[in-house]
Amino acid sequence: MKWTRYFLALGLVVGASMASAQTRHVAIANMVDIPQLIQVKTGLVDALRGAGYVEGQNLRLDYLSAQGNAGIATQILRKFVGDAPDVIVTITTPMAQAALSATRTVPVVFTVVTDPLGAKVVPSLKRPGGNATGISDLAPIERQLRLIKAFMPQARRLGVIYNTGLDGSRYQIEVLKPLLKAHGMTLVEANAPTSNEVGSAMRSLVGKTDVVWIPNDPTVYAALESAVRIGQEQKIPVFTAETRTVERGAVASIGFDYNAVGEEAARQVVKILKGAKPGDIDVETPQVFRTVVNQRAAQAAGLSIPDDVARQANIVNR
Repeated sequence: MKWTRYFLALGLVVGASMASAQTRHVAIANMVDIPQLIQVKTGLVDALRGAGYVEGQNLRLDYLSAQGNAGIATQILRKFVGDAPDVIVTITTPMAQAALSATRTVPVVFTVVTDPLGAKVVPSLKRPGGNATGISDLAPIERQLRLIKAFMPQARRLGVIYNTGLDGSRYQIEVLKPLLKAHGMTLVEANAPTSNEVGSAMRSLVGKTDVVWIPNDPTVYAALESAVRIGQEQKIPVFTAETRTVERGAVASIGFDYNAVGEEAARQVVKILKGAKPGDIDVETPQVFRTVVNQRAAQAAGLSIPDDVARQANIVNR
């Protein structure tokens, strides 16, 4: 009986040790908790579960948000690096930059980085080397301009609200500028350095623009309703680069689902957990797009939904 108890106890210790060895650790660092960025986390966690990595069973999952504060972002990444996870997943360009400032050894999978090269997150999109790879979220800007012109063929002045302090936002505007001429449009810019200034940025465009387009910018999206409300008061339609924001009052958007960004990131995380090096994994961009139109917002702006748009769009009425 004594030996039986001994071997039983030994088996429990060995079993616990093996279970511990099989538990993987993924840390997720987000810049700010806004809906589309939460979607990235949701898509990531769901896809990891689908791949067999379940929180509380064989996966330790940590999540922290900086709530838009760069200083807190730095602290979060230092903490995560000290925890030595198997992979750090970052959401937004500033968080990716903070991660790579904190470590050059812990694997990093970034998401929602519009311009990975310009942000100096990776030196190459193909087999980038180093400890980072991930998912770019550059919006299909040419398609978005075509969508705006489908609704408003006579529009000539395109207002844009963005935080000029964000690398990703500036890059989107640089991509936008050479496309405008072909659509017969000129650019009117408004800076919103903080979410509290989105409303004043929108008001600065009144009388200067026919339509407003908002790029993928977490600062502006955090206070999107301010821009939408003023747009409705002044009959200035607001279009966005991210489809989920249409439910918050934008007229329309064409883009990808941020759940899919999280799912793509999860596939990269799984490869790393199985032994791949992040530097050997290409940076990816989602390729499946969808069009979303807010019927109520379109009507409030005095716009009808073009037939060719209606045939392919998901119509919401909020």
